[in-house]
Amino acid sequence: MARIVIKTEQKPMEIKIGNEKKHICMCGLSLSQPFCDGSHHQTYEEQPGKLYKYDENGSRKEVNV
Repeated sequence: MARIVIKTEQKPMEIKIGNEKKHICMCGLSLSQPFCDGSHHQTYEEQPGKLYKYDENGSRKEVNV
């Protein structure tokens, strides 16, 4: 079943486990969920107040609601 999950963050959340740092994906685009793989860089050119859809290749399209 497909679903739409709206993520608004454009950077990962850093957490510490002992002396080790991990970065948790907050944009929803990482292919290595729940960890960040740098995919959030694709979101930097998004316009505030607009909704975007990313396909499996990382191509972005604006969604008209």
